Amino acid sequence: MQPFEEIKKYSKTVCEQIRWKKAHSMIAEEIENHICDQRDAYISEGEEEETATRNAITQMGDAVTVGMELDKTHKSKPQWVLISLTIILMLIGAGVSYLTNTFWNSPGSFHIFPFIVALAAFLITYFLDFSVLGKYPKQCYLLTLVIGMLGLMLSSQINGRAWFVWAGNSVSLAYLSLLFPLTYSLFIYTMRNKGARGIIFCGIAYIPYAIILLLIPTATGFVLYTLTALILLCAAIARGWFGVSKKLGMLFVLFPAGCAAALSCVWCVFNAYRISRISILLHPYSDPKGYQTILIRELMSNAAFTGKGTIPQKYGENPLSMSFFGTDFALTALTHHYGWIAFLGVVMIFTVFSILGFHYVSKQRSVLGLMVSLSILLTFVMQAAIYIIDNLGYGLLSALSLPLVSYGKAALLINSGLIGFMLSVFRTGDIVKDGYKPYKKPGSFIVYEDGKLIIDLTMRKTYKEN
Repeated sequence: MQPFEEIKKYSKTVCEQIRWKKAHSMIAEEIENHICDQRDAYISEGEEEETATRNAITQMGDAVTVGMELDKTHKSKPQWVLISLTIILMLIGAGVSYLTNTFWNSPGSFHIFPFIVALAAFLITYFLDFSVLGKYPKQCYLLTLVIGMLGLMLSSQINGRAWFVWAGNSVSLAYLSLLFPLTYSLFIYTMRNKGARGIIFCGIAYIPYAIILLLIPTATGFVLYTLTALILLCAAIARGWFGVSKKLGMLFVLFPAGCAAALSCVWCVFNAYRISRISILLHPYSDPKGYQTILIRELMSNAAFTGKGTIPQKYGENPLSMSFFGTDFALTALTHHYGWIAFLGVVMIFTVFSILGFHYVSKQRSVLGLMVSLSILLTFVMQAAIYIIDNLGYGLLSALSLPLVSYGKAALLINSGLIGFMLSVFRTGDIVKDGYKPYKKPGSFIVYEDGKLIIDLTMRKTYKEN
């Protein structure tokens, strides 16, 4: 048997003992590389290749024993706490929808079917290998872009915003902002190792999605997408995934971002609608349009710690019968009927979910795993933060969705699928490998890579000769 075939046979025997089949290729590669390194060391000591290979394999130990030990440590890692919190949020969402359409006198009727579909979407994306996104990253980006463009062309304007209406059903195109961060993160993934050119292309790739959101228009979606894209790009640069100086990379991103932010502030100053929104936020009684803000604040201020709160007489017997309390202000309605204890309970669930999410995101070693999980988690956190602030009566941006809780079939389905992908990353992300070249200063013969300090003596020798 040829030496290489002996190495392959050994790694195959090891992998046969490991039940997690998705880890086989990674483990086989690591074992074969280790044996080859040890074989080369023996050859350098004067042994023949066949003898050196046999000794290297012997040094590794019995293949069955090694495989059984690796089987104990190489297992998928389902995050049961996050899975439980996801299901709890879905149940809360179903409960809020039921109460809204049954007891709180909002129009419509309760249907459990959307939540069943959402749960199915969550399970499908959870068990689907998320690395499939890394196989078609540019296609995902372009497909989402085409969907956004077609949506705009075929949309109808309802209350000043683009909606896609078909067969009696309508979907707000603002929900595209929930998908854009994920597919943009996939584009960043394709630009790894491409240096400053990759950063510039990422900046260009940001623009089409931003234009679509401005044309819808959705200020909330635009801000959510912009902040997420900026954080993703900075995270990729900070980890050295573009292969350029981190300072130079940050300059490429933060300087144009700062200029754009300054121009946006100037635009807001001269935009009557934005000035009106700020005025209502600060002095709601000064503008008739501040009625809703005042109502929300007074309902929250009159809420009890437990049980139903009181309603000021000027608002009538049941102001919560207004339709927006089942969608944009479901948390306000929940707090009014069941007290601040309900509000704090929901906020606590989102807080724990977010903290655990960031903990697991920080442990991702692959570019794809971190980009996918971070983009989804940021989308989740920003949605929740904007919604909660808005439901307290102090929101400058309109609420988009409270993930899995507020009414909205499209948002429920999209968020369920996204969370499924994120938890899929946490479950199997350890076995995903994607290479990137760490930045090394010109003329430097020392580089830190994968936890190792590497000194290139051949480069040092070249400098001395010059």
